[in-house]
Amino acid sequence: MKPNHPAAFIGSCICACCLLWATPATVQAQIIAQQGQFSDHPETNQASATLLEQTQMLLENHGLRDQSDLLPAGTRVTAAALLGEDLIITLAPPKNWLDEGLNEATLDQLSRLLDLNLDWLAPTASRIHLNVWHGGQKVALSNFLNIQPVPNKPDDTSIRVHSSGTATDLSDKTLFISQAHGWIDYDDFRQWSTQRGITHDIVEDFVNAEGINQYLLQYLAGAGAEVFTLRERDLNTQMVIVDDADGNSFPANGSYQEIGDASWFSDSGANGFANFQAPYSASNDPFRDNGGSDRLITTNPTETAQAVWTPVITESGHYDVYVSYSGIGNRPHDARYTVRHGGLESTVLVDQTKHRYVWNHLGNFYFTAGGDHAIRLSNQSAAAGTTVSADAVRIGGGMGDILGQYHTVLSGHPRWEEGARTWTQYQGASASVYAGGDVSARSRFADWEHYSSEDSVYVSWHSNAATGNARGTSSYIYSANPPDGTYDTTQAHPGSAELQTAIHEELINDIRGAWDSNWTDRGKRSAYFGEVNPSHNDEMPAVLLEMAFHDNAQDADALRHPQFRRLAARAIYQGIVKYFATRDGLSYTLLPEPPTHLQVTSTTPGELTIDWQAAATDNQDLGGDAADDFLVFLSTDGKNFAPGIPAASNGLQLTGMPPGQVQYVQVKARNAGGVSLPTETLAARVAHANESRVLVVNGFDRLNSGQLIYQNMPDIGGFVDRMYLSQMNTFDYIIQHGEAIDESGVGFDGISNELIEDALWALNPTEHAAVFWILGEESSLGETLNASEQLALNNYLSAGGKLFISGAEIAWDLDFLGNAADQDFYHNTLKTTYSADDANTFTADGLPGSPFAHLSNLLFDDGTGPTYRVEFPDVISPINGSSACLEYLGQQTACTYVDTGTYQVIHLGFPFETIVAAAGRHDLMAAALDYFAVPHFSDLIFASAFE
Repeated sequence: MKPNHPAAFIGSCICACCLLWATPATVQAQIIAQQGQFSDHPETNQASATLLEQTQMLLENHGLRDQSDLLPAGTRVTAAALLGEDLIITLAPPKNWLDEGLNEATLDQLSRLLDLNLDWLAPTASRIHLNVWHGGQKVALSNFLNIQPVPNKPDDTSIRVHSSGTATDLSDKTLFISQAHGWIDYDDFRQWSTQRGITHDIVEDFVNAEGINQYLLQYLAGAGAEVFTLRERDLNTQMVIVDDADGNSFPANGSYQEIGDASWFSDSGANGFANFQAPYSASNDPFRDNGGSDRLITTNPTETAQAVWTPVITESGHYDVYVSYSGIGNRPHDARYTVRHGGLESTVLVDQTKHRYVWNHLGNFYFTAGGDHAIRLSNQSAAAGTTVSADAVRIGGGMGDILGQYHTVLSGHPRWEEGARTWTQYQGASASVYAGGDVSARSRFADWEHYSSEDSVYVSWHSNAATGNARGTSSYIYSANPPDGTYDTTQAHPGSAELQTAIHEELINDIRGAWDSNWTDRGKRSAYFGEVNPSHNDEMPAVLLEMAFHDNAQDADALRHPQFRRLAARAIYQGIVKYFATRDGLSYTLLPEPPTHLQVTSTTPGELTIDWQAAATDNQDLGGDAADDFLVFLSTDGKNFAPGIPAASNGLQLTGMPPGQVQYVQVKARNAGGVSLPTETLAARVAHANESRVLVVNGFDRLNSGQLIYQNMPDIGGFVDRMYLSQMNTFDYIIQHGEAIDESGVGFDGISNELIEDALWALNPTEHAAVFWILGEESSLGETLNASEQLALNNYLSAGGKLFISGAEIAWDLDFLGNAADQDFYHNTLKTTYSADDANTFTADGLPGSPFAHLSNLLFDDGTGPTYRVEFPDVISPINGSSACLEYLGQQTACTYVDTGTYQVIHLGFPFETIVAAAGRHDLMAAALDYFAVPHFSDLIFASAFE
C-alpha cells in the first residue's frame, strides 16, 4: 500500500490507560507520564502463588514507580476472592489513610492496575471491588471519598414531556456525550499539554473528539436527539460573537437590531453574556461575571417583533451556530430562531424553559465570506404572553480563550481540542463543576446541566493503553454490589448496566461483522473510574467505552481509520436507541443507510430528474433499517441546501426549473428512526432546448487512513495523524467541475461511478459529447478504474467519445501497480505511461502547441487551499501518439492529450478540483471543451440567429 507520509515519530511520554481523574495537577502529571506499567509483569505472574499472594505482589510492586503512596506502607491484602465475575479484594491500610490519604486518583489507579492485569490475575473477572473492614463490616473504599455533590441549577422547574409509541427515535432525549481528554494546563513545566502522548502517530485526545464531532453527532442529530458535548464540537477555528448590547457599535464584527414596535421589547434585569471580555480568567463565568444583559420580547401568536444578529464572516466555511438566553422570565418551549445562510433560511425551535446561561447549539451552516447572513429570533409562539430572551449568538468554535489555572497563558490551540475543564467553564458552569479537574468536570457538568424533565444518558468515548500487547474493546460502569455483602453506597446509577450492555454488544457485533471477525471482546466491566462515579453525576445512567488500545499497532491502525470511527459511532448510536427501547418496552427503528447510485440529469428543458437506489439492509445487525421514504435536498451553490423534498420512491422529477440553472443535489433516506447521513453531492445544469451536454462522473469515493493529515505538533513532540474530513474528501467536488463547465456555457449531468461499475448506465457519445471523470485521490486500495469502468470507457471512446480524466493516483494504480489489463488500458486507451510517483511540486504550466498553451502558474492545493493537499501528483508521460499539455515546475509532464481520429482524451496527473484559483479552473475547463469542440449554448444561440 502506498505510504502517505514519512516514518512516524513516536512520542516518549505515553499514558498508562485512557482514564483521568479529579486530582491535583501534580499528581495527574506523575500518573500520565507512566508507560506500560500496568500489565504483563512476569515477576508477579507466578502460577504457584495464591490469588491473595498474587494480588499482594501486584499492589506492592506495580504501583506508581515515582509515587510511593499509591498505597501507604504496611497496607496488607487480607482477602482476595473470585466469585464468578466479581474480584473482591479486602485491604488493611493504616487507620488514618481512609480519612486523610485516600482520594479519587488513588482509587482510580488501583482500579486500573487491577483491571489491566485481570487477564492473568483473575481471567473470569470483570467487576472489581475494593473494600476494608470498618465498624465491624466490609465497606467499599469508594464510600470514603469526600466528593461534594453537584448543586442543582436554580431554574430547573420544567415538567417532563416524554413521548411514547411503537417506534423509537431519540427526539425526546437529551444526551451528554464526552469526547474525553484534551489540552489542559498542568501545574508543572509543561504548562498546557495533551493528556495523552503520541503512540503510533495518533493521540487519544484528538482521536475521540474527531470521531464524535464528525460522525457520532451526525447520527444522533439524524435521530432527533438534543446533545450536549463535554468539549467544543465545532472544528472551525474561526469565531464571531454578536451580543444584544453590541448594537451597531462594532461594524467589523457584526450588529444587533430590533425590528417591531418598541413596546414588544424590554430589559430583563438578568445577567447575560457580554462581548469582548476574553481572555477569561480560570474562574470567570462568561454569562454572569462581566456585566452583560439580555433583551426580552413578549410573545404573540403571529410575529410582530424580532431580534436580528448579523455577523461579519471573513472566511467561508461550515460553522456551528450557538445562542444563549437568560434565566429570568416565563419562557416558551418554542422560541423560533431562523438562520439565514447562502440565500436560504433554516428555522430551529428552542425550548427556553431550560438550558439557560449556556451556549445552545442550533446546527451547522455554511457561510460565505462577506455574504448575507443573519440569525433572527421571532416573538411568534404558541405560548403568547410569555417572553423570549435575546442574548448572544456565537458562530464557530474559535480558539481557546480561557487562561490556564496554573499558568496565566492561553493554550494557543483550537477550543475543540481543549479539555472539559475549560469548556464547562465557557459553558457557564458553576466553579464547583470544574474545580476538581478535567475528568470530574465532564460528568459533573452533565449533572449540572441536566434538567429533571429530560430523559438522558451519559456516554464517554475513550481509547486504552497498557504495554502495547493488549487489544480490543471494553466498557465500564461504576462499582456494583459484590455478592459478599460489602456495604457500598456508591453504586452505578440505575440503568447503567443496561446501557453498557446495549452499547457494548452493539460495538462488538459491528466491529466483528464489518471490520475484524477476530476482534477482542474484553468484556463489560465495572471499576472505580472517576468519570462515571455517580457522586459526580447521580442523575442518569453512565458508561465509559474503551474502543481499542492506542498503544497497540494493530488497534491503532483501526483507531486512525475514518471508516472504523464511523462504524464505532454508528454502533454507539444504535446501542443508545436499543437501550431506551428495551427499557421502555418499545420496538425500535434504526436510521437507514444513505442511498446509493445517485444520478442527476436533465434531458428536457426546464426539468430535472433525480434517481437513486435505497441502501441494502443486512442480516448481521450492522447497518440501519429500511427506508420508508426519502428527502431530496437542492442547492444552487453545493453548500447551502434547502429543506428536503419528500419522495416516496427511488426517484423524483422536478419541472418548471429555470433552464441554465445549476442544481446541486443530496438525498437522505428516512424512516421512523430518523434521517440518514447524506449521499455524495452531485449536480446537473437544467437543460436548454437543443444544447450539447457533457457528463460528470464522480469516482472519488476514497476515505481511509492514508488521507489523514500529518500535522506537526511540536508542543507534544512530533507529527500526528489528524482526521480532518474537510481536508480529505468532502464528496462534493462536482462543485468545482460544475462551476467551470457552467462558466463555459455548457450543460452537464452528474452520476455516481457505481452506476457504471454495476453496468446500470451506458456511456453514449450521442447523449453526452464528453465525459469528465473525477478521481481525486482515489488510489489502489479502492481502484481508480475497475474492469467494468475500463470496458465502459473503451466502448464509449470507440464510439467517438471524448474523455477528461483527472486524479493524483491514476498512473500509480493502473500502470505502476496494475495488472496486464490495467496497463493495456492505460497505455493503449489513455495513451499514457507512469513516470514517477510524486512531482514534488504544486505548480503546473501549459506547454506550447497544446490546448493549454496559454495557461501558466496553475497552483493546485498544497494543504493550505480550499480542497485537500495533493500528496503525490502523478508524473506521467505521453506514448502511442499522445502529447504533453502541462508540465510541473521542474519539466515533468503533468498532463497528456490525444486525438486518435476516433476519440479524444485529456488526462490530468493531479485532481482538477484542487486548482486553487477559480479563474485557473475555468480557463483550463474552457480550453478542454474547446479542444473537444463541445458547442457552448451561447454558440448555439448565436448560430440560430443567422438561420
